[in-house]
Amino acid sequence: MEYFLYVFLFITLYFQIFLLVSFFGKKKEKGQKLNEIKYLTTTIIVPCYNEDTTVERTVDSLLDLNYPKDKLTIMIVDDGSTDTTWQVVQKYQNDPRISLHQKENEGSKFAALNFALQHVDSELVGVLDADSWVDSEALIKYMEFFADPEVMATIPSMVIGDPDSLLRRAQKAEYDIGLFARKSFAKLNAIYITPGPFSVFRKYVFDSFGPYREAHHTEDAEIALRMQKNGYKIAYSDTSIVYTVGPKK
Repeated sequence: MEYFLYVFLFITLYFQIFLLVSFFGKKKEKGQKLNEIKYLTTTIIVPCYNEDTTVERTVDSLLDLNYPKDKLTIMIVDDGSTDTTWQVVQKYQNDPRISLHQKENEGSKFAALNFALQHVDSELVGVLDADSWVDSEALIKYMEFFADPEVMATIPSMVIGDPDSLLRRAQKAEYDIGLFARKSFAKLNAIYITPGPFSVFRKYVFDSFGPYREAHHTEDAEIALRMQKNGYKIAYSDTSIVYTVGPKK
């Protein structure tokens, strides 16, 4: 038993040192400046299920993005909400950048995303959970990574916004530690999850091997692992910030 404990401790320590070496490894030079980069047409899908208290902040943060208005479309999908979410989002019905959709709930977010993908014709397509909101510079900073034609998706730095309890403050610490691991994995081209809060993909990803697979409630991990299996590069923009709400209990 003692032998197995030593082996376990050795592997754990080795892995932590490996991540640290990757984290502090020399950063690659960026190829282009932001003012030289092409802004790609982008659709952000906002799937909503009973988010009448949070969806406005989410959508307003997208409308406040520092990004060319003619390049950005926001697609709100009410996934069979039983609260007043559909009524709340009607305030955006006259905004030309926003399209509103309503569907029956099928038990998981992947169904709402696949429904929306049928209506997307932009170069990039992203997801923003309806309980999250983005920094105004988040999307424009992604373009530096998408200037590399090998990059098929980019993910942000995700933090707990407005932690107001002991549990949420603990979650904030967990997320902050997770940013260190994410940066290390990005340098190793080993990102294994594209989180619901503001992951953005080339539309080509879904055109090439299909939509989110049915029956996967962790669709953000499923699509990332499928991309890794197919050799698709996932980048990490550490300066693109997205805030999300942690569970109360």
